[in-house]
Amino acid sequence: MLKYHKIILVSVVILIILIIADFFFRINIWFYIGIFLATTGLLAYGSASVRSCFYGEVICSANTSDKMIALTFDDGPDETVTPVILDILKRNNIKAAFFCIGSKVTSNPEITKRIDSEGHIIGNHSYTHNYFFDLFSHKRILKELEENDKILGSLINRKIKMFRPPYGVTNPALVCAVNKIGYSVIGWSLKSKDTVIKNENRLFRRLENRLDKGNIILFHDTISVTAKVLDKFIDYARGQNYRFERLDYLLKIEAYE
Repeated sequence: MLKYHKIILVSVVILIILIIADFFFRINIWFYIGIFLATTGLLAYGSASVRSCFYGEVICSANTSDKMIALTFDDGPDETVTPVILDILKRNNIKAAFFCIGSKVTSNPEITKRIDSEGHIIGNHSYTHNYFFDLFSHKRILKELEENDKILGSLINRKIKMFRPPYGVTNPALVCAVNKIGYSVIGWSLKSKDTVIKNENRLFRRLENRLDKGNIILFHDTISVTAKVLDKFIDYARGQNYRFERLDYLLKIEAYE
């Protein structure tokens, strides 16, 4: 598996070899450009692909032969959609994981408390979910994570141990901040794409075709189509003998300190 430090080391070694060789032979500038482009491309891939574990450990699925799966929801709580999703989960007796944005928690404290009181778990999803979050320094990222932890802790009286990166982007600054706090970093193995697919039937077909053992399924509790398709997906999965487990149970990790 490709790793950040290995790629940097190999790139530096190749660059040094080329520089030394350039004293004896004329090295075409395109060799240098090629190394730069290849390294940049690999770093970009590693940042954008949460499942690559390029910069550090990210848990994206459960290693199991049993037909167990977990539902996760990002970007809430939302005053309109989250209660609908909670109603569906309650009716189906399913416990999920909600990765919450701190600024939305501040705006919707009672919904946050309801998530907790109904037996779901809550993870950190940054305070702002800023579009440029992945460009922040590790100190600014750390501040965002600590601020969200403080807000969540004041509402549910627990210390969060699970974190999901905004947009699924990882980089050295993020890993540095996460390691200081000691989170388990959670990704996904089945991305619903409910932020892009607005047609209920298309969204369901995507889920139907990709469902597999140990899946961590990514939804957003801010999207109306998610609420519309959720009941149908639950019925389908159970019809295929899948069992819904809460994320921490599925992964055998602790959600809180």
